[in-house]
Amino acid sequence: MLLALLLFVGAAVMIFVYLGSEDPPKKVASAPVAAKSEKFEKSVNRHLMLTNEKMEMARQRMQVENARLMNTDFNSTTAQSAYHNENRLDLTSDTRAQELAEELGRGARKEESLSPHDIVQKELFNAEQQAEYSQAYKEEYARQFVENARRGGYRVILSEDLSRVLSVTPIKNPTGSGMNVFDYSSEAIQ
Repeated sequence: MLLALLLFVGAAVMIFVYLGSEDPPKKVASAPVAAKSEKFEKSVNRHLMLTNEKMEMARQRMQVENARLMNTDFNSTTAQSAYHNENRLDLTSDTRAQELAEELGRGARKEESLSPHDIVQKELFNAEQQAEYSQAYKEEYARQFVENARRGGYRVILSEDLSRVLSVTPIKNPTGSGMNVFDYSSEAIQ
């Protein structure tokens, strides 16, 4: 306890000595400050010049590497097939294994060379298939919409292109056993 008190008193004395010994700031001559500032500016400028030269050298090195790469023939490399048997597995007894590898895209690659006429015909076929799919989807959606409305107690009439509802009329339900989810007390029926 005594040691802690002595340390505290010693620290307080040191703070008072430090604060009490402040001398008024000395006036520094303006010429040495200007010389230091000029020396500092020269050092900064030299550093900026060296950094700029390094960046320029790196840019030129990249240009040289890019030019070297552009002169090499990228088509000289051959594509490596994805599936190699390497004669470790005997696939001759199972003919389905090779067919399965080809279905998965791991067999020999077959490149089809299509003529422009074939490409146009393929695009027309795909567009026709898409239109048929879209029409079938729209019809099924409309059928389900009308069926759900009927179950809910409404008769719905749609336009010919199935894009608009022309009329909605409630269906008279004498038995009252429609799709009533809530009874008269507004509580859900269990």
